[in-house]
Amino acid sequence: MKKFFLILLGLVITGSIISNITTQFGTLKEAKKQNIKIEKEINNLSQKNQILKQKIEYATSSAFIDQQAHEKFGMGRENDVWLKLNKEENLDLFPKTNENKEIPKIRQWIKLFTQ
Repeated sequence: MKKFFLILLGLVITGSIISNITTQFGTLKEAKKQNIKIEKEINNLSQKNQILKQKIEYATSSAFIDQQAHEKFGMGRENDVWLKLNKEENLDLFPKTNENKEIPKIRQWIKLFTQ
């Protein structure tokens, strides 16, 4: 009876150990998947961060500030030459064209005798 009890106890302990090892492997596998996912997200965020740093660097550069001052406020540089053009009155950008529609001869005869 004592032998049977020891064998049974050994089987229970062995089963418990196997169960714990299986659970630990599953947990480790899931942790590796999450780690890979987080690493990809970190890489994406690092790339976005690098792009934003470049944009900030450009936005604070003197070339960008000069460009914006020139485009937004009409400010020139030292050597710029400005021309003052007279404002043209009544400038027709879409002139009307005279289109001659050719009326068939029969219609011309009908029109001639019915009017």
